[in-house]
Amino acid sequence: MRRLVQWLTASPVTALTGAFLCAILGYATFFAIWLPGALVVLLALRRSAPVPDWLAALVAGVTLAWLLLSIGAGPVPAALGAVALLVPPLLVGRLLARGGTLALAFQLSVLAALVMLGVVHLVLADPPGVWRPLVERLAGELDRFATMMSTAGSNWHPSREELRQAAEVIIGWGEVAWFLLLNTMTAACLGLYARGRETGEALLGPQFRALKAGRTLAVVALAMALVAIGLHSDFATDVSRLFLGAFVLQGLGLLHAAREMFGFGVGWLVTTYVLFFLPLAALLVQSALAAFGFLDNWLPLRARLSALAGRNKGASG
Repeated sequence: MRRLVQWLTASPVTALTGAFLCAILGYATFFAIWLPGALVVLLALRRSAPVPDWLAALVAGVTLAWLLLSIGAGPVPAALGAVALLVPPLLVGRLLARGGTLALAFQLSVLAALVMLGVVHLVLADPPGVWRPLVERLAGELDRFATMMSTAGSNWHPSREELRQAAEVIIGWGEVAWFLLLNTMTAACLGLYARGRETGEALLGPQFRALKAGRTLAVVALAMALVAIGLHSDFATDVSRLFLGAFVLQGLGLLHAAREMFGFGVGWLVTTYVLFFLPLAALLVQSALAAFGFLDNWLPLRARLSALAGRNKGASG
């Protein structure tokens, strides 16, 4: 990692080439779409960067927009997509470079995602309708899969309406806001990690273990969840899905803090991350992390874990 960071920051040519390649790699794999944002954060954290962070963001953004145009996205969606993927990491990188914490960046990113959802629901006459063609297409794919399962001897075959509702949970503005929050925080974490490897400091670990949304956002999340359940508000539903993802991230921070306090190995952390990609297990793990992440805003869980870890070490000693 250190050699890669040194190559990326060796000269303006390598830095801009890295921005171009990171955009291509992120687009090609999708699960690494945060790579160009991470490079932007890294450049923002370096006082002697070979190129300005905004220039690397511009190169990566133009590359991403061009790639999106090549698959049929219109000019406006392509530009908006590139801006949404790169401008938040750019701003977060500058915040971190000025002494801001990862927790503060997290809170501001959640607020920015909330503002985005508010603008979407104010400007668009039918916000869910934007995704209806994709929802119907996904529902059709799920229906074909259910038919195959039924042919193979399974008695499970949900109705078309149930499949459409399942597709709406996967595709929507709430999921888009959560994805952008995840992209921003992943880019920030990787940028901090890369900078720490370059300087030999532990920049990421302590800050990620202290990740917290705070009680104000937790109150907003609870209020929106009640509105979504009671009034079936599309806006409140989207906000609730965003907060669900945010509290999963906070739960992961708490999990890393517990591991550090108790001195456990990395095996069970790796297992937790692997379970994220297993359908049924992912639902259970994410629900548990979101619950603990939400409670962490109200209860001193880290202090209690630290006290428990101290008692365990005292008993073993």
